[in-house]
Amino acid sequence: MRGKNVFWGSFFIVMAVIVIASKIGVLPDVGVFSILASAILAWVVVDGIRHRNFYETIFAAAFLFMIYDEPLGIEALTPWTILVAALFLSIGFSFLFGAKKRGKQSIEIDWDIDSTGSKGIGSVSGQCSKSHIRCENNFGETIRYINSDNFSKARLENNFGGMKIYFDNAIIQGEMAEVKIENNFGGVILFIPKEWNVKNELEHCFGSINEHGMCLGTSSATLLLIGETNFGNIEIHYV
Repeated sequence: MRGKNVFWGSFFIVMAVIVIASKIGVLPDVGVFSILASAILAWVVVDGIRHRNFYETIFAAAFLFMIYDEPLGIEALTPWTILVAALFLSIGFSFLFGAKKRGKQSIEIDWDIDSTGSKGIGSVSGQCSKSHIRCENNFGETIRYINSDNFSKARLENNFGGMKIYFDNAIIQGEMAEVKIENNFGGVILFIPKEWNVKNELEHCFGSINEHGMCLGTSSATLLLIGETNFGNIEIHYV
């Protein structure tokens, strides 16, 4: 948190200097909006590279090209050609290289991977009962009911589709369970017992994360939510 405060504090101070310098003739007179947007997008590009998030990096770069299309002489390519190319590039690089793995890696051997076709196109639903859950959905709709009596981890990936995950029948035996989400151009809806303590560390880029209902946090169980949504939404319902 301290690092973020230093960054944003320095960012706005530099912005103030640039705006004043451009108006008194020290720098070319550039619109304040263009300066602000460029600085934010440049930061998003760097953040995307740091996390190897291709959607974040490529789309931020695409918007930068759109802002400066006239000086670059690429007016004919903006906006739709640039955006479509950014979309295809993001998908391609994500499939080829995947997201950057954060933190210490461990070998998991007890994943409950559904076999009903959630990796394909279509609408499917099913139940998962093991302690480790993995669900992937591409261009379709999927619903999963987590009925584990010793839930520990879940890995959820949703691309260009919709995913609903129900945790209301899951039991956390240990002190903490973890759910990691990768959501791109789609929607993920989580139904979480309101008694659980929820530690929300989800991040978003050109998307949103919303919570509905009240998290009471009366249970000793803690659910850690990590991951990100890019051009999509994550909805958390406490039930």
